[in-house]
Amino acid sequence: MAVPRKKVSIAKKHQRTSTWRTLKMKKMMNKMKLVACPQCKTMKLQAHVCPQCGYYKGTQVLTIKAKATENAVIEA
Repeated sequence: MAVPRKKVSIAKKHQRTSTWRTLKMKKMMNKMKLVACPQCKTMKLQAHVCPQCGYYKGTQVLTIKAKATENAVIEA
């Protein structure tokens, strides 16, 4: 059987896994794009309903009752 000659140090192990983590994070950030909503011009996730105005692709999908409060009630 193949056995390593020396024990891999903790620093080397962390170096190897850190590059893997940064690549994963870059891939995740490319998937989550922020775009401006065409109705209210706030930033929202691409291909999602705008949480501020409730529009998706030019049609209103959600009606938002309280726009001024933090805990807005959303009706579907």
